[in-house]
Amino acid sequence: MRKNNDNRNKKPPHYIWGHHAVVSALGNPKRIIKKLYLTEKNEAHLNDLNILSQHQVKILHLGEIDRLFHQQMVTHQGFVLETLPLQKKPLDEITNSKLLVALDQVTDPQNIGAIMRSAKVFGASSIITTKKHSPGETGSLAKAASGALEYINIVEVTNLAATLTLLSKKGFIIIGLDELGDSMMSDVKLDHDQPRVLVMGSEGKGLRRLTKTKCDIMAVIENKTNDEFSTLNVSVSAAISLYQLSIGN
Repeated sequence: MRKNNDNRNKKPPHYIWGHHAVVSALGNPKRIIKKLYLTEKNEAHLNDLNILSQHQVKILHLGEIDRLFHQQMVTHQGFVLETLPLQKKPLDEITNSKLLVALDQVTDPQNIGAIMRSAKVFGASSIITTKKHSPGETGSLAKAASGALEYINIVEVTNLAATLTLLSKKGFIIIGLDELGDSMMSDVKLDHDQPRVLVMGSEGKGLRRLTKTKCDIMAVIENKTNDEFSTLNVSVSAAISLYQLSIGN
């Protein structure tokens, strides 16, 4: 007799948590909501926002939510959403954008979430990640993104170098951020209508050699202290670079 494989093929529940992450997800019509867990206090808060009527709600005491997620050690703030991950965008649907961010094997979900927040503020429409060596959508990423996950497209590609080549052929200027870059990021000047891609390297290793060969400009963030200090976090570097690209054009 063939064994029942239903349990083996069943995917574990997908959760996101945190006030801003959950409220933004509830307002996203593209989100498939399965269940919402709230404390009584937060239920009253969402009732005031008039967004609970279309969703199944389960009211739990704070201790019950803590027990539900005791192994994950999450800071949920009394907001937990069981949902399906958002659909990834194909590359050909974002090539009409003016500003993209490409991440070369950035693996920390909190860094990616923080980069999403900066991307939202400074007008980037999408983040390109590699299918390998990137976390995908996780609860930690959603919490760090503080709602930006619902606005920024995620595009997963198999080969980042080939993707940058394709974008270059589409008219994008490829700007890589590197500690040994030969241009100051603050000096990069582009026409207002010129589409561009900001490419950020992984934590520690930076941009890979092949990725660097696909960049039209290799830029560095100016160190005002004129010393060897160069330990900016990748998400902080992204925020500075996106800001400088936004004010310089």
